[in-house]
Amino acid sequence: MRVDEYDLEKREKADVVASPGKCIYCYEARKPEELTDEHVLPYALAADTLIFEKSCCKDCQREITRYEQNVLRHQLGAFRAQVDAPTRKPKDRIKEVVIHFIEVDDEAKQIRDLGKKTIPIEKAPLIINLWQSPPARILQENVSRPDQPWTYFVNSEVDALNNQVREETGANHVAMSLGKVNKVQYQRFLAKTAHAFVSAKIGPDAFEPCLTDIILNRSDDVGRYVGDIPGVHGFAENPESTFQISMGSLTNGPAEGYIAVYLQLYPSIRSPEHVIIVGKPKVDLELRYKDA
Repeated sequence: MRVDEYDLEKREKADVVASPGKCIYCYEARKPEELTDEHVLPYALAADTLIFEKSCCKDCQREITRYEQNVLRHQLGAFRAQVDAPTRKPKDRIKEVVIHFIEVDDEAKQIRDLGKKTIPIEKAPLIINLWQSPPARILQENVSRPDQPWTYFVNSEVDALNNQVREETGANHVAMSLGKVNKVQYQRFLAKTAHAFVSAKIGPDAFEPCLTDIILNRSDDVGRYVGDIPGVHGFAENPESTFQISMGSLTNGPAEGYIAVYLQLYPSIRSPEHVIIVGKPKVDLELRYKDA
């Protein structure tokens, strides 16, 4: 796989791909006015880094918006505000977060509910919630890996806030809720991004897609094609890189020959390494990707 690293902090327009004359999700030919520009790497994370012009119909965009905005605004909204990620509506930026606290015993079991506390975003601990998974089922890998939320946080900031609540309530041990992740919506978001990336790099007609039903909310079987494989790529070469993505053909196993996309958000915090199976190539992938 060739790896493309993007520093989302720079927000530079790196690439614009010409319209394919159709929607890359439903594959229906459309008039230009019926198609919208697609941010292959979502605007809310990467601004105008990679744009596929006139490549998404309005019907498909409505379906995608149902889950993509939930991931970007709710799951990642507070984190995006804290790191000043791109936004089209600065006035709507999250200004505070509500954190739920509980008292726990020595074995971390809940004793009592301590209620919720509203914290200004500038004083809230830095937390990002993603999802970690076993490999996609189509790979038939015998790997034992948790299928659960994955959270990164700054220990000192979380400890300071817990200590404040402990002093206010008289609790011995305090824990906070670190947020929730909707697994299906998050993995659907990964599937959409991976499919769009391959379509932009080699063209939507260069492969038989696996993910269209997942992307368009017609199937919830995301685990068949979306999962994690740690160690596919080493640690990001550029420590400032905030988005690492690549594509290539699988060379062995049950899914040999399929196109796989590797995607990692904020690799410097050792976040989950997602591998999404996108489809079967109809062309020589190495030659097409080389010319892209």
